[in-house]
Amino acid sequence: MRVGLIVIASIALTLFALCELGLAYAVAWWLYLSVAIVFAAGFIRPVSVRSQIGRLGGLAAIVAVVAALYFVDWTTRKPFLRDLDRIRVGMTEAEVRQIMGRYMEGSGWPAIPGSSTNAQGTLNIVGSDSLVFRHSNDGAFNSDWGIISLSSGRVVSVEFSPD
Repeated sequence: MRVGLIVIASIALTLFALCELGLAYAVAWWLYLSVAIVFAAGFIRPVSVRSQIGRLGGLAAIVAVVAALYFVDWTTRKPFLRDLDRIRVGMTEAEVRQIMGRYMEGSGWPAIPGSSTNAQGTLNIVGSDSLVFRHSNDGAFNSDWGIISLSSGRVVSVEFSPD
């Protein structure tokens, strides 16, 4: 039973690491917490603490790995998604710009002569009532867009369009 819990938690942690490091996709905090709890259930036994010092050390190491995976910003996408998630329906455009101010605004695509452009002079892909933010010019992430749709100066929807 305990070995099964540790195997399941190990597989989950491996998948989370692949998401974070390989796909640059942020995993939710509650998933990390769940894995840490399953590891704890697999490692800790109802015996004296002295007899399981090795197990507790292993559990501490795994919790450190879980914390590193969650808290370290492995790419620029992770803080971008965190900030994008802070935007709520009903916020004003000024509030959105305050949250997303450290990111690049606009699609980054050069405007075609005669086409609709935004204030930054880039191609306006999503419409004049929307804001587009991106976190990187790097080829792997240059089309990661946070799209905020506005109506009467207030947010009506927020979405992430990955590269």
